[in-house]
Amino acid sequence: MTKEDTASRLKIAAYWYAELREPDADHRTWDKFRAWEGSDPANRAAFQQVEASLSLLEGSSLAAPGAANEYSSSATQSFSRKPARARLYWLTGIAAVLMLALVSVVILSPPAAPAGQVYATAIGDTRDVTLEDGSRVTLNTDTELAVTYSRTERRIQLAHGQALFSVMKGTRPFIVAAGGSETRALGTRFEVYRGPDDVSVTLVEGSVSVLPETAGQGSVAPDVDEEKAATVLVPGDRLVMRGGAIASLTQVDTSEALAWQSGILQFRDVTLGEAIAELNRYSETKLRVDDPALAAERLSGAFPAGDQDTFAETLKLFLPVEIRRRGNEILVEPAGGAPR
Repeated sequence: MTKEDTASRLKIAAYWYAELREPDADHRTWDKFRAWEGSDPANRAAFQQVEASLSLLEGSSLAAPGAANEYSSSATQSFSRKPARARLYWLTGIAAVLMLALVSVVILSPPAAPAGQVYATAIGDTRDVTLEDGSRVTLNTDTELAVTYSRTERRIQLAHGQALFSVMKGTRPFIVAAGGSETRALGTRFEVYRGPDDVSVTLVEGSVSVLPETAGQGSVAPDVDEEKAATVLVPGDRLVMRGGAIASLTQVDTSEALAWQSGILQFRDVTLGEAIAELNRYSETKLRVDDPALAAERLSGAFPAGDQDTFAETLKLFLPVEIRRRGNEILVEPAGGAPR
């Protein structure tokens, strides 16, 4: 990267620093900032360097002797009374001084992103975690996520699995990134499930916006197109995203959707194949159905998570099936006289 590229990136970071200091900065401003910052690790490094430049100026020989306290107070005052364009010029000056510091005082390498705290559950287990801001996360079976809190955001990276988030309100947006999507909230309750092929977000309380992680990336300045990319959910909404695009948006019964917290899986008019796929998430013993017609049979009911034998025996009460066990597999097959 050339010095010109670095200087340009720092000027843009200074612009964002000014925007975020505005008292009326709303979640749309934060969303646009996060899209720019997340599009390139160098953008995040530039923003952190602009933040650090304030303390660098106060404590270095670049400031006039005895001016540190005066500089700090006058800077605060200038934010409250100068128009946005003047603040932009002032912060662009900070970026220029930072460039001078980089060249003539010390060479700074881009700071590494803070390491996330990783939480995980094994197959069949659940786990409750309280985060540093008081937000709570309940991890379902076979789930892994990383939590990273910074000055500007609370970010969760969901690697796989399912988690319920009860978010404490705060000035920093709470972001859950999973499978090419970002779910953003300030204070609310919602669930995110990252499956093999898609991501579903179910809103229980409050409001969240869901958008592709790539929305608006590469933009130098805020762009209204990013707002168009976001989908705002209301309680009971379940949004499914596949490949960064919306696959479906439906209303669900949230009490049924969250029944897994009590160890119960509730199915409403799903295929046998879909029910088996969900049940298999909770046990090392896997149910299996190979017959396409049988897999397409529909069922409803509530079943204990992880108890494959109970499900298989109950299934015999509703469908003409035979159950055979082979090692860690339970085969569900059409009964002898049933059509295949």
